[in-house]
Amino acid sequence: MPDNKEHTPQTPERNTPGKKKKNSGQEEFPLQEYRLVPAEEWSGSESDENEIDLVELARHIWENRSTIYKFVAVGIVLGLAVALLSPKEYQSGATLMPEVQSSQGSAGQLLQQYGGLLGIGGNLETGPEGMIPPQLYPQIVQSMPFQLALLNTEVEFREFDTTTTVYRFFDELYTPSVFSYVMDYTVGLPGKLIGIFKEEEPEAALPRGFEVDSIISVTKGQMEIIENMRERVSVSLNDESGVINLAVEMPDPNASAQVAKTSISLIKEYITQYRTRKAQVDLQFAEEQLQTAQQRFEAAQNRLAEFRDGNVNLSSARAQTQQERLQSEYDLTFNVYNSLAQQVEQAKLKVQEQTPVVSVLQPVQVPVDDTSSGLTVLTGITVLFLLVAITYLTIHFLYQFNVKK
Repeated sequence: MPDNKEHTPQTPERNTPGKKKKNSGQEEFPLQEYRLVPAEEWSGSESDENEIDLVELARHIWENRSTIYKFVAVGIVLGLAVALLSPKEYQSGATLMPEVQSSQGSAGQLLQQYGGLLGIGGNLETGPEGMIPPQLYPQIVQSMPFQLALLNTEVEFREFDTTTTVYRFFDELYTPSVFSYVMDYTVGLPGKLIGIFKEEEPEAALPRGFEVDSIISVTKGQMEIIENMRERVSVSLNDESGVINLAVEMPDPNASAQVAKTSISLIKEYITQYRTRKAQVDLQFAEEQLQTAQQRFEAAQNRLAEFRDGNVNLSSARAQTQQERLQSEYDLTFNVYNSLAQQVEQAKLKVQEQTPVVSVLQPVQVPVDDTSSGLTVLTGITVLFLLVAITYLTIHFLYQFNVKK
């Protein structure tokens, strides 16, 4: 018989997370929630951890301002020492306009216009041959022949109350600064100790002249003075305007201006020798040949005159033949002499044509103020030590930041 008991409907059991399912041997895994995060937000969260707080950096520098005061104080003391002990230097300069292009000049035009009237051919060739480009002017100033010619120049040093050569001034009269002595007996001390055990060589005379083809021999002491002058005399080229700026720095203002003026003259002499060397050789050869031809012409002229004086009335054919021979010799030597005289004039015009023109746009001026101003040196060294102090505190802050991280 069917069971009459009333069956109560069972409510299905909810799947509660974390609970086991009844009447089942399987476990229910808990539900998990996933959220997609943009890559920008994820990377930004990591960079925030590594970001340096500038406010904290500024606070760190302010809290350690006593360190900055110490660095600045050292900079002021050192700046005052340098400003007071450093020797004064005066700079003088000039602006030059070199000849950058050679054209048919006045000498060539004169030869073409009036050469026919003078009996000289008007075929003188001109051109930019042998022209020194302005880019080589700094090398000219740094060359050994230029420096030797400059060191052998006599200059008036008014503040030192003497007139002597530049070489003798730096070799005997000029006293280096205190810092030069410090460098010599600290960094250069090993070299001085080695020099004590070496036998001193007698000081030779400084080579003179401006010859570029000769062999130059200088001593170690002379080379040191030459290197010193190479640092004091400089030439720079302005690529935009094409002008050349000459700067000379000397311990005396009047000497600085004189050395600058001498440098301009030496530059002109150097480029003139370079440009006119071939024309000068041709002119010298033509003049030598002209002198020889003139001697031959005068000898032939004298022989013809003596024969005519001794034979006033020519009565024989032999005498007439002798006179004709002397006359032909005279005509030949005269033609040779005349032709060489024309070549000499052509060579002179060629030299004039090849002579470069260097114009002085800004003349040399005696400087009024020195370049090593005490206030400038003091300010520069103080600012340098201030930057060093700030850099030191910044590095210290970064170190602490990395340690805490």
